[in-house]
Amino acid sequence: MLYRRVLLQLCWYLITPLFLLCIPQALHIKKTALRLPEAKGDHTVTIGANEKRLKFNHYGESTVAGVGVELLKDALSAQLCQTLTSELQAQNTRVQCHITGQNGIRFHELNSLIAQQKEPADFTIITMGVNDTTGFTSVKRWQQSILQSITLLQQNRPAPIFFTQVPPMAQFPALPAPLRYVLGLRAYLLNFELQRICAQHKHCHYIGSKLLVEKDMMAKDGYHPSALGYAAWAKQITPQILKILQCSK
Repeated sequence: MLYRRVLLQLCWYLITPLFLLCIPQALHIKKTALRLPEAKGDHTVTIGANEKRLKFNHYGESTVAGVGVELLKDALSAQLCQTLTSELQAQNTRVQCHITGQNGIRFHELNSLIAQQKEPADFTIITMGVNDTTGFTSVKRWQQSILQSITLLQQNRPAPIFFTQVPPMAQFPALPAPLRYVLGLRAYLLNFELQRICAQHKHCHYIGSKLLVEKDMMAKDGYHPSALGYAAWAKQITPQILKILQCSK
């Protein structure tokens, strides 16, 4: 683990000169990229009408805010409610989610929103990483932000916390080479630190997934999932969440 960590840091330092060549690309994308709004709709989603309830809070950046679709019911959180309800149908469980997402937010800013949420939940999902990658958040600050979120969420009740994978930005179709490879390595580095911290903390779990970049899976900006992409993402991570929840009982 330590060897891999040092190797990643070394690779990052070695490609720093390449990043200088990417600055014109980055500026061009920032100027010309299609900017989609956050999705509209109720930030509390409930699927099912059974008496037994499973509740979770979902915090994150643009993908939690539903950028890429018009309505929150088609975004990741609501899709997770749907897939979880389907899997728990035999247990007569309704699933409820409270959504706290903001386009463009970084992890240290997200913690301010987490601190404001006082209502308890059975588990929490955090979906972050793209803005910290593109904003070149330092590894130290990224680590501190993750640890702060854990402290905030576990101070009243040690419920499970699921951190979804930092998206592999080298695969984003909207990003040109070599910029995509520079950001891809940065995302990989932050994702490695996320995995490492999760492995060291009880009740914290890393949830991996495969980025689907087929045309119908991506929104028209080539940067966010479409409704089909969000649904596929939810189907990928639901079994991992349920397996951990069942083991933690």
